[in-house]
Amino acid sequence: MQISFGSQTSNANEITLTGLKTRIETPLFQVCGNFYTKYLGMKVLGSWDEKGDKGVILGLGSSSQSEAYLEIAYVETPKSYEGMSLQFRVIDIDSFVRKLHGHIEFRGPETRPWGSRYLYIEDPAGIQVILYEGEL
Repeated sequence: MQISFGSQTSNANEITLTGLKTRIETPLFQVCGNFYTKYLGMKVLGSWDEKGDKGVILGLGSSSQSEAYLEIAYVETPKSYEGMSLQFRVIDIDSFVRKLHGHIEFRGPETRPWGSRYLYIEDPAGIQVILYEGEL
């Protein structure tokens, strides 16, 4: 069974989304930044620390022309991210297994019903991070 949400046709006058930026607010700012750069290979595209506002923008590559970004912002009070996951498609899931082994707990890789392989980890803020190889 296929699920449908609204019209799937395009209209020339409609708005066009060009990217996605997800924001994580955490008191574990430095630890989270290190997690995403060291273990997932994300690149720092920008950062700031002024007048109580501290954050960093990470990208999948070293260019701001990417289509997906992760913003990590410092806050004093921990947030709940229950039910949220960040999912990153990778070329070689086994290379991540080797990189993470002995450093970060993980589950998998598991082959999902549609044939993709999923590796499950958790970031320091408690967000489930899924690395997957294959189809969406």
